[in-house]
Amino acid sequence: MGWRFHERYTAARRVFERAEDALQMPVRRLCFDGPADDLNRTDNLQPCVMTVCWAAYEIWRESYGMEDVRAMAGHSLGEFTALAAAGAVSWETALMLVKERGRIMAEASRTQSGGMLAIVGLGEQHVEAIRRKASIRGRLFTANRNSAVEIVLSGEVSAVEEAQRLAIEAGARRALIVNVPLAAHSPLMEAAGSAFRSVLDRLPIEMPKFPILANATGQAIASLNDLRQELANHLLRPVDWARTMVSLKTMQISTVVELGPGRVLASLAAKHLPGVDTWNAEELFVEFA
Repeated sequence: MGWRFHERYTAARRVFERAEDALQMPVRRLCFDGPADDLNRTDNLQPCVMTVCWAAYEIWRESYGMEDVRAMAGHSLGEFTALAAAGAVSWETALMLVKERGRIMAEASRTQSGGMLAIVGLGEQHVEAIRRKASIRGRLFTANRNSAVEIVLSGEVSAVEEAQRLAIEAGARRALIVNVPLAAHSPLMEAAGSAFRSVLDRLPIEMPKFPILANATGQAIASLNDLRQELANHLLRPVDWARTMVSLKTMQISTVVELGPGRVLASLAAKHLPGVDTWNAEELFVEFA
């Protein structure tokens, strides 16, 4: 993860070096060599993913500048990278915040078991019916609305497993239990959310220099108070990425660039924003270049 950025660009190497100094973690070893079990621990994975995202951002900034950037957004964890890129917090501050987020969520996974289920190919009403029916087995909530037919549920393990069975039975194209041992973006994260808010309360935050589309609403954050509210409920409320894409369409955005590992978000934009050019960082900085 991020190895080709590191090998090709001095800007990326600087980011990895700074991250290792700030975090006191072997970020390059975890990202490049794993082992996967170590990397996928949420307290390791979150700062590592943010480091790769920031490396991609620095490559973008040095290569293309920021003059044509009209809006930024980040899915869940990515929201903190977007805030740093927009100048609301420094990157080092955001990185340490993400490290603390990972630690808090790892602790939550030990004290409040849970799981998440990604359902692809069923409409929102159908998934809601499945959620309600599966809730007889335990608490279950909508965690992510990535599009009208790509929805993630989050809750107690027995309810998640029942929802998977019902989704497969209903003909879902995919019903995959996510490799995350907790119920992220749900009320089951209340204790973790409270701990995270106490960290945020001490954080110096400024209004971003670019519009940031909020996870909760998909709309541009309008005030510092709105920004603090967005972050205060970050671990508890759903990510409505579908609304973010509606906002991009309304703004007549012509190009979407995903700065980070993979191309999940670029693919969502390509599917749901007809005519928009989409790129992920690997294509733009390594393959295309």
